[in-house]
Amino acid sequence: MLTKIERVRRALASVEVDRPPYSFWTHCPGIDLDPDALVAETVRFAGELELDFVKAMSNGLYCVEDWGAVADYAAISQGGVARVIGTPIAEAKDWRRIGRLAADAPALARELRHLRLLAAALGPATPLLATVFSPLTIAHKLAGAALERDVRAAPGLVLAALENIALTTADFARQALAAGCAGVFFAVQDADGDRFDDAAYATFGEPFDRMVLAAAAGGWFNVVHMHGERILFDRLSTYPVAALNWHIGEAPQSVAAYRQSDGGRPIVGGLRRDGLTRCDMASVETDLAGMAAATAGRGVLLSPGCVIRHPVDMAFLRSVATLIAEGTT
Repeated sequence: MLTKIERVRRALASVEVDRPPYSFWTHCPGIDLDPDALVAETVRFAGELELDFVKAMSNGLYCVEDWGAVADYAAISQGGVARVIGTPIAEAKDWRRIGRLAADAPALARELRHLRLLAAALGPATPLLATVFSPLTIAHKLAGAALERDVRAAPGLVLAALENIALTTADFARQALAAGCAGVFFAVQDADGDRFDDAAYATFGEPFDRMVLAAAAGGWFNVVHMHGERILFDRLSTYPVAALNWHIGEAPQSVAAYRQSDGGRPIVGGLRRDGLTRCDMASVETDLAGMAAATAGRGVLLSPGCVIRHPVDMAFLRSVATLIAEGTT
């Protein structure tokens, strides 16, 4: 039997494994602003489910707090999402306030402490991915609808702010690897035709994404998460990462079509988030069978396509883990 890290490395190399490695992740409302409490909960979650690798279950707004965003996390415990209820961007000129931050800025330092403690608690046998957001995603979290307004009205100001965001995020990614992470889970939420088309993303997204990924190049397990249903798949799938993650089964891009088009990147994903959230075993079984057929079990690390909504049913996730571990699909 392979160890966790052997299984993950072999899957990333697209060679034979004893079974696909797997992981799950969710939100941890009420404790994800406390590094010690979050580490304890993540270790419990990972241990109970015997995860092969762990994606840090960070709060989704740690990346904007130090620029003055005010966050509301109240809806997460009811299956909702965190919201920015106070933004530093009231008008276009406010983008000048978005400067480069040091890694010891309070929220970034809190997140790095979480990653250091979690890497130490998990130990080197369980690969850990730091959750890192793309610069344009961070800008959207900061400004909301004002981002699209200002991209049109004051593109130079937005580009200058994006460079500072990218430099800050690149520094954070380097620090995350130094803290013991195997790589970054690079969450790209705005490379979606409903927000930015391909030409706009080529200007406002990709150059800054690549700055961050260059800084994270020392990681051996970097993953790009392509969020949404109208993702710019052809662009993002060329990024210099070890594996791709997207909303498989929800977005139009199928694993079978990707493989048939000579797409050879390993895939992290394959389990629809809604099936896991609704505890729908028939959905999970369909997803597992589809991934097995499309990949022949090579180059696949099973996981949700996006975060499982809180609260999670641990008994159901244990059943899914057992199904994967026993290879009974």
